[in-house]
Amino acid sequence: MREPDGEACGRPSIGTPALSLSETDCARVVAEACRKPSDVGIPVTHWSSALLTEHLRGQNWTISESSVRRILKDADLQPHRQKMWLTSQDDEFRAKRDEILHVYYDTPASEHIICLDEKTGMQALERRYPDVAMKPGQPIRREFEYIRHGTLALMGAFDVRRGKLFGFASGDHNGLTFVDLLNAVDSCYPEGRGHFIMDNLSAHNTDDVLDWLDDHPRWKRHFTPKHASWLNQIECMFGILQRHVIARGSFTSIEDLCEKLYAYMTWRNRTEQPFHWSYRPKSWSTNPARISGGRN
Repeated sequence: MREPDGEACGRPSIGTPALSLSETDCARVVAEACRKPSDVGIPVTHWSSALLTEHLRGQNWTISESSVRRILKDADLQPHRQKMWLTSQDDEFRAKRDEILHVYYDTPASEHIICLDEKTGMQALERRYPDVAMKPGQPIRREFEYIRHGTLALMGAFDVRRGKLFGFASGDHNGLTFVDLLNAVDSCYPEGRGHFIMDNLSAHNTDDVLDWLDDHPRWKRHFTPKHASWLNQIECMFGILQRHVIARGSFTSIEDLCEKLYAYMTWRNRTEQPFHWSYRPKSWSTNPARISGGRN
């Protein structure tokens, strides 16, 4: 690569493919890649290797697109990708987070830990035509059009210690339905104290729910912080259920969807193990008193 004055930019130093590029050359390409295209007058949201090459050439640099791709790869830069994140606006975030983590780590073995939530909006979609099975060189092929047969919600409970998912399907998911879920869990665990992990959905905090908790003092609830559902282990289980059953399923009716949900939970619960939950905030490492040796 050469600049307008025609002088070479240094000896090779970044990998064997980019033989004509120096560390300074590569650092400048990386710096340009880390700028927003809009900052240099290009009205797009992110770079492609072709667009970045065109921009560099517009600055009178002589460089190939393949060299740009190699530099981006060596620098572990992927302008075409993004990761989403969400800031919790909960003023009590740390306190609620730590409370839930201490439930996971410090709860005596004799007490139950049950994560609760609703998996809503599960659609019973039926493909108009059957899938075409995969074969060498060709993935499974699926008809795009589908027939809608309605939606279901899974009122779910996840036993953290045993790694078991259970619950029931429902056409609604209000406060009374949540009380039904609490009753179902209570009947499955007739003895011993227990802990419920749940989010702060309004249906989880109705008068009926509060009355139920008053009548069942052996159960204590713990709310996740706002926008922190990842602290609820049932969300991990719902993600697995989505991939294994819902995402590529074809259901002829609401009843068919319901049957397949129950069949999956029965099958998975025969062999499934608890999640190895190991998350600990960085602040805990600087405060030994917070670190627990309890079971994950």
